[in-house]
Amino acid sequence: MNAVQLGPFLLNFDLLMFILSAFAAFLAIRIRVLRLDIEGTVAEKYSRAMVLGFLTWKLSLMIWDPVSVIQQPMSLLYFDGGDSGIALALLVSLLYVWMRTRKDRTSVAMNLDLASAGWIAGSGIYHLLHLTMDTSNMLFHVLHIIFNSVLAICLYANHKASIEMHKLGQFWMWYSLGMASIYFVMKDKTLFIIGFTKEQVIYIVIFIVALRLSKKLDHKKSKEVY
Repeated sequence: MNAVQLGPFLLNFDLLMFILSAFAAFLAIRIRVLRLDIEGTVAEKYSRAMVLGFLTWKLSLMIWDPVSVIQQPMSLLYFDGGDSGIALALLVSLLYVWMRTRKDRTSVAMNLDLASAGWIAGSGIYHLLHLTMDTSNMLFHVLHIIFNSVLAICLYANHKASIEMHKLGQFWMWYSLGMASIYFVMKDKTLFIIGFTKEQVIYIVIFIVALRLSKKLDHKKSKEVY
């Protein structure tokens, strides 16, 4: 466990990174909501999804290792559910956002617009903080930050209105392809299947979904023209 000493307090550095990254993501979503002049509680939906995801990540330790939690309840303060907990947290958060989106009837494109802004900001801050702890993978984290920054500028610099679904599909297609490529420079990575890490497999799946979506929207657009 990586820890940070603040006076008499010993803080889990992974937990601190998660909190700061989540705050950056919420701030980006909040700024985007104000820029789009969206009424209602859209930003609140994402803040609650982040809190729900955080609690799921931390408390999932009770699912993966219940015996240790029963024997040492204080372990919940210092440990988390690991990669499996992160996967479960993402699933729970996405399910919550999907249910709330159906209820508030906001468009898929607008929600993907906001989620993209939050992901870029949160991911960028996460890897920036990682630079202070993981100097062996400096190139890996620097490439993440640069890639996030460039795509954030390309996607949001000149867009005061909600971005079209077609453009968002293309964005995620290129973003996921770039992110999957960056993992090739990562040192001491754990391979998952046929020479790829779990993160690369996830980004490849996102790329395929985004590619199919882009083709479907292109086909629909061409039919409307003719």
